Amino acid sequence: MSRADIDAPSPGRWAGPAAVLSGLLLAASFPLADVGWLAFIALVPLIGAIHGATPRRAARLGFVTGTVFFTALLYWLVEVMTRYGGLPVWAGAGFLLMLVAYLALYVAAFAALVAAVAGRCGAGGLLAAPVIWVGLEFLRGHLLTGFPWGLVGYTQWHNTPLLQVAAAGGVHAVSFLVVMVNAALALLVGRGAPGRARLAAAGVCGLAVAAQVTGALVVPPLSTPPAAPFAVAAIQADVAQDRKWNRAEEGAIISGLFEMTASAAGDGARLVVWPESSSPMSFHVPVSRAAAGGVVERRIEARGDYVDAVAALARDHRLTLIAGTVDYRWDGGRLLAFNSAIVVDEQGVVGPSYDKIRLVPFGEYVPLRHVLFFVDRMVQGAIAEFVPGSREASLPTPFGRAATFVCYEAIFPGLVRDLARDAAFMVNITNDAWFGRSAAPRQHLAMAAFRAAENRRWLVRAANTGISAIVDPWGRVRAETPLDVRTVLQGTIEPRADRSPFARTGDIVGIACAILAVLLAAALRAAFLRPGH
Repeated sequence: MSRADIDAPSPGRWAGPAAVLSGLLLAASFPLADVGWLAFIALVPLIGAIHGATPRRAARLGFVTGTVFFTALLYWLVEVMTRYGGLPVWAGAGFLLMLVAYLALYVAAFAALVAAVAGRCGAGGLLAAPVIWVGLEFLRGHLLTGFPWGLVGYTQWHNTPLLQVAAAGGVHAVSFLVVMVNAALALLVGRGAPGRARLAAAGVCGLAVAAQVTGALVVPPLSTPPAAPFAVAAIQADVAQDRKWNRAEEGAIISGLFEMTASAAGDGARLVVWPESSSPMSFHVPVSRAAAGGVVERRIEARGDYVDAVAALARDHRLTLIAGTVDYRWDGGRLLAFNSAIVVDEQGVVGPSYDKIRLVPFGEYVPLRHVLFFVDRMVQGAIAEFVPGSREASLPTPFGRAATFVCYEAIFPGLVRDLARDAAFMVNITNDAWFGRSAAPRQHLAMAAFRAAENRRWLVRAANTGISAIVDPWGRVRAETPLDVRTVLQGTIEPRADRSPFARTGDIVGIACAILAVLLAAALRAAFLRPGH
């Protein structure tokens, strides 16, 4: 028996409730409750419970925490699947439980690895927790198409000083600090920790305070005027999902967009942003005609009446428009549909488009279609199933290039960083009508705000039913709209040419932690195989 085994406390009868408490505290750190400071203590009960536990016992406790956390975080998926996916309630709940079980495996792996390290190294091994947690968060964001929703760093989206850490190392650097404090507090309040381990834990807490103070020093006051601002407007048309693709509603939807855009231009807006797939009409339409000799001629044509009207709108009001649209292309005999953003300049010229690269599984496409042939995608606005774009290209505007990302893409830091590489500001178009008045729209906004802070860019966010927002380069939401309100959000933003450390180097914190976590798991594999473990 090692000294670590002697020092480690045995997990008691409160281990299960402690694991449940950690899950609840984590969930309360995110919107809906949105009590961000709870994240700094949320994992303390779990870490305390797994100290002294075998890796297998710890994995079970971690799975409990993960199940509670992700169920409370993603509860809104049931309504999305039933209301818009056409599934019965039991099937929607089943889908949620399967996703939660998969995501909870990452928390189980975290708990098992931390327990194994502490079992080998003593209580001080608990300080490996942030490396393991962040490494697993990074892997969760990339494996099986990736689902980085609910990274613990996002709990600090209101904590402007700490949010500045994201400009250096991305959201994973903020996650690292939050979990580091949890591990240190678990050491300080737990039993069996030697003096040196407690001293290290106190130093860790001091480092977190230093990061907070340093971050506060780099944030300018809200009254600081932009150097060369221009006026922007986000159109929140508030079109319900059951209206969006109803042909009888086309005229009202389009006239509403035009009226709101003209109003925004009258109030001084130079750049106007329409939400994701905001108009039921596309700029381009597929044409298929039988030609001589039985040959089928297929091509894409501009929808003349609609394009002319949009061009006149931009030209008459001397504004630049970035609009969400469904775009089409032929690939041989196969029609491809893209969820796109397209730019129309002040002369009314329809410019290039950006095609959404990261599509929503089951929303815009069905993964493993040959196996899941009985499942329909929920977004039915396109003639064909959506396919992903392939070009990480920002859109040209008179104010500099706009890194324009669509809806779900806001949760992928690496993709947004690549899009913003040559951009002067950022635009996020989305349609969160799927989520109703649940916590999801605010969770989505929190992630978009992080993208602004990571890349030190102004962000204009246009959401069909809300939450539309203007976010400054330090991640502060300068203006936002309520949900389910037809309105225009106006403000000023500044084009920027500087690049943050994160924009220059990428997600080195997440990558490094993932490599270390995998190496640690490989080194400790024997701990999972020993009898009694």
